[in-house]
Amino acid sequence: MKILLLCSAGMSTSLLVNKMQKIAKEIGTEDIEVSADTVESFEDKVEEYDVFLLGPQIKYKEKYVKQLVEKKGKKCECIPPQIYGRMDAKKVLELAINLIK
Repeated sequence: MKILLLCSAGMSTSLLVNKMQKIAKEIGTEDIEVSADTVESFEDKVEEYDVFLLGPQIKYKEKYVKQLVEKKGKKCECIPPQIYGRMDAKKVLELAINLIK
């Protein structure tokens, strides 16, 4: 599964990506790939990823992103602010996995 975290600048999201990759290895799901990018440049990558997670700071873009990714049969969700604020990589990873189920 390939997960793309979307944000406005990429600073805090990059930290979350690293934590998520570590958690994925710890729980034995090394087939999960996590990356981050800005919401402005994700359109070229819709085909490459299965799940798109938006940082809470760009929740206002959720409708736009969902329209694009759901046309391609992909999943999209906004990360809840309390989970993102705590940088709870395990919860974010669970969110992505549950979207695929």
